[in-house]
Amino acid sequence: MNSHASSPAGPVEVVDAGGVRTITVNRPGAHNSLDRELRLGLIDAFTAAADQSAAGGDVRVVVLRAEGRAFCTGQDLKEQLEDSRRGTGTRKVVDEYNPMTAALLSVPVPVIAAVQGPAAGAGWGLAMACDLRVASSEASFKAAFSGVGLASDCGLSRSLADAVGQTKALELLLLDEKIPASRAAELGIVTSVVEPERLDGAVEELARRFAAGPTASYREIKALVRDTGAVTDRAGEEADAQARLFTTQDHVEAMAAFLEKRTPRFTGH
Repeated sequence: MNSHASSPAGPVEVVDAGGVRTITVNRPGAHNSLDRELRLGLIDAFTAAADQSAAGGDVRVVVLRAEGRAFCTGQDLKEQLEDSRRGTGTRKVVDEYNPMTAALLSVPVPVIAAVQGPAAGAGWGLAMACDLRVASSEASFKAAFSGVGLASDCGLSRSLADAVGQTKALELLLLDEKIPASRAAELGIVTSVVEPERLDGAVEELARRFAAGPTASYREIKALVRDTGAVTDRAGEEADAQARLFTTQDHVEAMAAFLEKRTPRFTGH
């Protein structure tokens, strides 16, 4: 099978092979956390995948994966702290996170997330914006929002509720406990769990099956089942909630506690 890379090495790598487009997040040294360069790179990659998987396109299935031990740990905290010092980045949820999520949701063919390790915050949101999630037994999921006095983003409050129901989604987001792969499978968050050494093979097998299947049918079924508009609308509501919470005492305390390496003392304000 012939393959070619359609982007150079960087924070996002794109490779096509036999109708399968593989998009790889490549910031392993930063746990694949999302800085501006990565967010913009993913917007471009997802938009191109959507365009090239439309009717008549060569891309028949998309795989989202990551290098290193973590799938994606959400917002890059170094960038966040620098933004806090400078008063910058106040619109990144609206200008970058939401377009990134919307672009991923706009891909009309099946999208598979290969989750090899921790997926936290926006990283979990990206995984849930995919259609299927194949996880390594070393994978885990964590919202990581209420612990820092914030609300969810990337439409996670809707996509998670769609997957597990409102009551369970509320429990998972409020309690903010790490969910191991085995528990994620029980909850229906992931499609399957395999041993780490089998992850790439399992994802490739599933992707090849989709690439050899009736793509027009897959597009129509996906459009009927997934209410992507509801997820993008919820992402907009989440952005409003984030804006309200950024200046609360509890969020400021959470950031201070992180810097001082201590447990935050929340007051409810």
